Amino acid sequence: MQMDKACDETVTGEARVRIEGGLAHFPGLAKEQTISFGDLATPERQELTSLADQADFFGCEPSNDITRPDARTYTVGLTIDGRSREMRLAEPIRDPAMAKLVSVVRRLSKQHAPTRRE
Repeated sequence: MQMDKACDETVTGEARVRIEGGLAHFPGLAKEQTISFGDLATPERQELTSLADQADFFGCEPSNDITRPDARTYTVGLTIDGRSREMRLAEPIRDPAMAKLVSVVRRLSKQHAPTRRE
């Protein structure tokens, strides 16, 4: 991905995250959170595209880490300008750039989660 494209407001796509495992995991409650780039402010879109580039999300080899007991597993999917990929990552995420990307996707999914009506 080109860096000048990351600064462009017309970047389209979405980010997805599903968290499984952990000490108090309830499999029935694990849902995938999806954030459309259209719902994000320009700096948030720029941050995601920049982090995807830094982590080489679309080009890196999948990790073969074994999930440890009580550790979380993150399934992160990105679609940016027509390129799409999904990766499964187990804690601890050893690549600092990939760990930062997962952290930002989690934060944005919480911030932009649809409000529940009861």
